[in-house]
Amino acid sequence: MKQTQDISHVIRQLHVPASSKLDERVYGEIAKTAVPSPAPSGAAIAVAEIFRLLLKKKSTRYTLATTLGLVLLAVLALNRSTTSAWAMEQAIEALKKYRAVHISGYMTTGGGTVPLDAWARADATGDWLETGLAKVGKTTVWTTDNKTYLYDDAHKAVFVEQGITFGLNPWLGPKLLTQLARVKDYKAVEGEDPATGQKRVIVTCSLEGLSGPQSFFMEFDARTKLLVSVKSWQNKEREGPPNCYFQKILYFQDLPDSAFDFQPPAGTAFTNKTLTIPEAGLLALSDPSCGISAEGLTREEACEKILKQLWQARVKNDVTRIRQLCPLTATWSDEMLRESGGQNHPAQLLKIGGIERTGYSKLGPLALVPLWIRYQDGMEQKVWMLVQFRDTDQKASCVVQGAHGYALNPKK
Repeated sequence: MKQTQDISHVIRQLHVPASSKLDERVYGEIAKTAVPSPAPSGAAIAVAEIFRLLLKKKSTRYTLATTLGLVLLAVLALNRSTTSAWAMEQAIEALKKYRAVHISGYMTTGGGTVPLDAWARADATGDWLETGLAKVGKTTVWTTDNKTYLYDDAHKAVFVEQGITFGLNPWLGPKLLTQLARVKDYKAVEGEDPATGQKRVIVTCSLEGLSGPQSFFMEFDARTKLLVSVKSWQNKEREGPPNCYFQKILYFQDLPDSAFDFQPPAGTAFTNKTLTIPEAGLLALSDPSCGISAEGLTREEACEKILKQLWQARVKNDVTRIRQLCPLTATWSDEMLRESGGQNHPAQLLKIGGIERTGYSKLGPLALVPLWIRYQDGMEQKVWMLVQFRDTDQKASCVVQGAHGYALNPKK
């Protein structure tokens, strides 16, 4: 069970995932519906393999890949790179015409690496993942009808969550690139892949997410302006093996619904997935100066009170209060907090629902609460917020852990 939860956690953090049979079926569906051919991505693997992949149990293949990667780093990043005249706005503009992607690569889980393969499509706004199908080893994740399903072949079971928790949010598009380009340590350099002669732009940056620090190494094709590979680490220094490596990204103008169908074996049991949070954020969530008192309140009353206060702080752009109520955002820049909604900002809080699911962390009970939100363009969305309760010797209190999932075009 623990392995299932670990894989699901990684997928939810912008990381998604692989299988030859899956590829064959999806490409067949594409051909039948005459979906436009993917934009050329170039040799995505050539310069992306340049940081160390020092796994505890390294295979010969990974040792060789690491050695070659370090050679490319010396040739490309040190000898041929220059300060970039390339602007992220060019990549943002290039991405606008594509609504779907196919991502292949690797991810680190349980002390080793496994192949990943994912097909995903954005909604009409280009800000949110609408549907996806991914495979990590023997685990398959897919979304349908605003629910996320995880099939674990080892346990012959499907774990279900309300809302879309698949990952890739913000979507791998304009919103995400805009946010990354505004972080303090953003850097872009231009170079040439010595193996192919193709020009590349390398972008590095880091930020604090709800699950802890993350850093990125992104490779753009200088001709198409498209992002063609990504590595991410769960630290700010890009140290050690990346927890996820999008080795190759192909772009499509659209994909048919049938490309995301998945049926687990007949007789597979379906059960609700356990509600948990990453341990990396527990220290910040335990800060007694953050959150609100829950003394004298039921848990539903406390959830409504803190979420209403968080919304009011968001409307007022009170970043100090946002950080105090949601301490995992403490290291986010003011710009990221004010512009977390992208170009289409939340405009109205329509409703705060009751607690739909509960769980536990080392700090205490967890509560999953839905909000109904209307955006500036009139789009409505249901977002599940996770509230962490803390029962200590001093007093009961709670903080907001963050958003856990969402539903597009929800029913109230």
